[in-house]
Amino acid sequence: MDNFTETEKEETQNAEVIRQTEWWGPQPPEGVEDHFSKSANMLVIKLHVLMRICRIYEPNNQTLHHFIGEFLQIINPLILKHRTVVMKIIRNDLYLNEQRLRWLVEGFNSFKFLLTEWKKRSIGAITFRMALNERILMEFTNHLLNLQEGNPENARLLKEQLMSLGISIIDIDPIETSQDEEEGVLLHTEDPKETAKKLYFETIGAIKEVITNIRANQYANLRKLKRLTQKAVRLIIDDESILLGLTTIKNYDEYTFNHSVNVAIYSLGIGRRLGFTKGTLTELGMAALLHDVGKAKIPREIINKPARLDEYEWDVMKKNPVFGAEIALGLKQLSEISPRIAIGIFDHQLKNDLSGYPKVFRKKRISLFGRIIKIANAYDAMTSPKVYKSTPYTPGQALAIMLKDQGVDYDPLLLKIFIGLVGIYPVGSLILLDTREVGIVFKSNFDPKFMGRPLIILISLEKMAAKTELVDLSETDGEGTFKRNILKTLDPYKYHIDISKYFL
Repeated sequence: MDNFTETEKEETQNAEVIRQTEWWGPQPPEGVEDHFSKSANMLVIKLHVLMRICRIYEPNNQTLHHFIGEFLQIINPLILKHRTVVMKIIRNDLYLNEQRLRWLVEGFNSFKFLLTEWKKRSIGAITFRMALNERILMEFTNHLLNLQEGNPENARLLKEQLMSLGISIIDIDPIETSQDEEEGVLLHTEDPKETAKKLYFETIGAIKEVITNIRANQYANLRKLKRLTQKAVRLIIDDESILLGLTTIKNYDEYTFNHSVNVAIYSLGIGRRLGFTKGTLTELGMAALLHDVGKAKIPREIINKPARLDEYEWDVMKKNPVFGAEIALGLKQLSEISPRIAIGIFDHQLKNDLSGYPKVFRKKRISLFGRIIKIANAYDAMTSPKVYKSTPYTPGQALAIMLKDQGVDYDPLLLKIFIGLVGIYPVGSLILLDTREVGIVFKSNFDPKFMGRPLIILISLEKMAAKTELVDLSETDGEGTFKRNILKTLDPYKYHIDISKYFL
């Protein structure tokens, strides 16, 4: 079989470390550790790694046995607790014991791998009815991988093969197809929110691969990144609020890549409101995605330092825009990279008064791309947890700081457009109403007259669970009085609320 790429090797190494991750099922209690969801996340990651390394190592290899042991340590406690563990594919979702697993940054590649590999083999569900041992797991994995792709009888064949080996505690079911699929009339009616989520996480994976390959002096595939950017442009044009909601995802471990995608979404939103063409939006999106590509040339110990940088380290970090522009201009796919993209990368840390970095010795007009990305970059950075600052600013606090610094740091007109995009109460803000209800801003009000009256999701801090209704704060009673008013914003970190959960 083919050897791992550098990216896959890194994924395998990362998967060896059990992270504290969250895969939200149907409204688990907020603020309470969801052990089942965390175990489900780890189970998917470990199964992905196990299937990959089974293709490479001989059965007696110690590395293989190590991963088998780790998988057994996760699945057997689940089987003992829940009696059975059922992993099932329904359309493009993966379920564990009837709980749909949500797409998040951690485990995205594992999630996608299982969906792809099982569908290739027409496997729809696998049920583990008793605790497994090493032999059973090894036989199951090897026979699963050896199934002929595209054979609709694979579920029956795999079950028969296992039964012939005396293994009767694993059931296999074929992939379920809808009536439309069976008749060849599959309609393109996928929920735009689901499309956006998949695009979001796939783009994180793509930018991670580009930067990893550049760091290793290997080929970086920008064509895939451009295709994903074009899809994002179409989504932004259709309904900007869907992708804006996903910018509430703030992943600590994958900050560089998560941040790049968020900056691209904000930048595309500004560009759309400026009336950019699809082609210009695509270039802007590419520049935003690649704005931190220069970090590939900065030592990891500086990038990942768990404290503020000293003077020397900060001087190195400030070379990021120059490195980024050089990398962009040096990439071989010249058709994918225009001078406008490279200039936007170079300019994105320059302030509106030409201070900032890199230091310029001749007065120049900062590019429009650079001024847009400057705003998007600053806002997402301020509202994201850092290695050295675990509690970020709230959206409202970040906007207040940016407004104070407009003119010097930021283009005032573009900042005004950005505030119109995210709202006076930005998407993801936690707010207290005069009805003593608490809500999360879900979407800015389209009518400029009601910029301060967004659509919100009501939540209960007592029951720690989301309510079902979406409330428009511009609603009035029969006498023209607003039904609800915002009293103030709250800090979600003080209430241990994961805002991104409500957008997934």
